Amino acid sequence: MNFIALAACLVSSVLAWNEIERIQECGHQCSEGLHCKSKAHSSVSFCKRLPKVITEPVFQSVNISTVMKCEKRQMCSLHLKIMGILRFDENIRGVKMCSMSLGTSNEQCHIISFKATDRKLIGQEVHVQYNCFDVVIGEQVDVTLKTIPYYCDLRLSQSYHVQDCTNKDVRHNIPQCIAGKLDYTVEVERKLLSVQVTELLDYKDYHLRLCHKWYSCQSTGSYALIKRENPMKNATLPYSRLYPCLCIEGWSSMEDASRIQLCPFKNNTEELWSGITYNSAAQELSWKPVCPIDAKINLCWTSRENLCLDLANTSQDVHGSTVKYAQVDPNPSLCMKFTTEAGSWIKCPFSKDYFPAWDMKVISTHGQQQIVITSQISTVVSLSLCKKGESFLCDPEEDYLISILLDKSNTTIVNLTNEVCKPNVCIQARRLDAKYSAPVQKCKLQCSQVIHGKGQICNKTNVWMMALSLVILTAFIVAAIIGSVMLKGKFCSPFYRG
Repeated sequence: MNFIALAACLVSSVLAWNEIERIQECGHQCSEGLHCKSKAHSSVSFCKRLPKVITEPVFQSVNISTVMKCEKRQMCSLHLKIMGILRFDENIRGVKMCSMSLGTSNEQCHIISFKATDRKLIGQEVHVQYNCFDVVIGEQVDVTLKTIPYYCDLRLSQSYHVQDCTNKDVRHNIPQCIAGKLDYTVEVERKLLSVQVTELLDYKDYHLRLCHKWYSCQSTGSYALIKRENPMKNATLPYSRLYPCLCIEGWSSMEDASRIQLCPFKNNTEELWSGITYNSAAQELSWKPVCPIDAKINLCWTSRENLCLDLANTSQDVHGSTVKYAQVDPNPSLCMKFTTEAGSWIKCPFSKDYFPAWDMKVISTHGQQQIVITSQISTVVSLSLCKKGESFLCDPEEDYLISILLDKSNTTIVNLTNEVCKPNVCIQARRLDAKYSAPVQKCKLQCSQVIHGKGQICNKTNVWMMALSLVILTAFIVAAIIGSVMLKGKFCSPFYRG
């Protein structure tokens, strides 16, 4: 057999498998020459002892198949056809066929009885058939054949699975399976999905909704009903975001109707990270996934584009649950990093349209470089020198570390000296009373040798060398300025060494 002929045979087999036999009427059938009649039967029967004259098996096999009976277009029903093959015996007056649903335990039985004039068929194989046992789509049934009278050892059982809506023939002809076909267009500016429905049940209303698909599809609240008399089978559904699990779901208005889902936005992973919220009263940062996803979440901080360093002890694995971080400092450089098998995404919720709780700036006043720290809350901030190498990190020097208590709506000023004005030296500030905070760094500083202010990062030796080189009048002026400012300040930095 050549390839084309083989392919034709395979296609024919697939089509035959998909196509279900049609029947016009319910009925029974027996082998030629076997006179029989049928009737429904529901009573319980008890078995009798097998006669000694029956020495060979009576039932040879059973053939079970699904058939379809249609009243008109889109109004068909499924039935079970059972055909038993048996060796005819004068002690057998008929066959009892039963079909029991494993889902509901409902049992249907039908008796096909033989006439006594059929003795000429004794010892021959005959078949009996009934084609109208009611079944539902996708049902698992047990089929049993028994003799009439019922002899205890003469029975044959077999299981059968009825086709479901995945079968093409069933999907196009059984009302419960006709779910329609969905097409859509997106109106981005208006945030609307225009949905068109075809191949639906003509005589039923049709439901449409948007839902987020988890184990089931959870409604977003966007819903429309297409009335059966409406010639235009379309509707518009508003959406908030095109999440990867956002689906369009449709079904006919009838009991046990199949539903069709169209989920066209599976690649919109970026939309998942939009749900970050911050509760300023509780200082709690949280993110709730709207779609099922496996991801690792970290807090990180950034001072350079596209580079974010993880904060220690902030990693959390998420499998559909809400991620929360308590006592978070809402700093513009504090970000959330989301990592999945597909890659990493960084979202910085405080980078836009959010005023930070505190801030540090470098200003120049009359040639003097100053660190100015403002705060909207009462908090404690550490201030240190750090040396910045080739890496992104800046390691604080423990000998140059002070803590500053900031009052609400107050300003703290720290003057800078030449000691910190080196290319690889930065001033680093960090909030101490928050569990999760990002450092703020100011580098490439330019300073004067004059020292004054509320707080100081200074070098006492340089000050005395400068004082000795000045005239007495200048020394008195400098001493007066220092004395006036020190009365207002609360401390001198430990960086001020003798």
